[in-house]
Amino acid sequence: MDPSLIKPVAEATKAVAETGGKAIDATAGFARIFKGPVAELIGCVEDKFKYVRWERRQALIEKAEAHMRRKGLTAPTRELPLPFSVPLLTAGVLEENDELQDIWARLLVNAGDAWTEMELRTAYIEILRGMSAFDVKNLKLMAEVSLTSKEQFRVLETWYLPESVRLRDKLARDVGRVPPELGVSLANLARLGCATPAGGWDGVVLFGLMTVTDLGIALFKACS
Repeated sequence: MDPSLIKPVAEATKAVAETGGKAIDATAGFARIFKGPVAELIGCVEDKFKYVRWERRQALIEKAEAHMRRKGLTAPTRELPLPFSVPLLTAGVLEENDELQDIWARLLVNAGDAWTEMELRTAYIEILRGMSAFDVKNLKLMAEVSLTSKEQFRVLETWYLPESVRLRDKLARDVGRVPPELGVSLANLARLGCATPAGGWDGVVLFGLMTVTDLGIALFKACS
């Protein structure tokens, strides 16, 4: 791993170790209560916890290095402040979903690239921690389509997410309810400030029409 990334990774690893230590202390306490096979089982859980955290840290490092190579970078060109790098790396190490960990790796590499226009906002970390892989897919597609439009107010039809989305036009279908799973995802994106519902009826918010906020666009670019 590049030497300039060692310090922030070490800080994040320390934070993860402290969190893991508390969990391990708790399992050790249970081990004093239970005897025989149950105590052995708790020991196995403790070993698994240590291994999984090490494995996820290695995966994050490998993903970050791969993204650096794709960007043509051999090393980071911007030093990251600890209030930004430590929570970012901690979240990336603790992430067990490969798709989401890849997003954390992209955010890390882009943050360390002085040529990117992104601001080092801890809000990006807080928002991303509140998103599922399904949310990320939906925001990505909505942001991509929004960026293709020259209109200032870009309204999107979201019925077919995450397969497709399109800009609303005069021939678009009437606003209706989206499937429950999609509705939850879009509501979460709205809660996080990444998108805003653009349709409603009789006081009921409908998520069939959405706009991506400037914050949502900025987060998308920071993680691309």
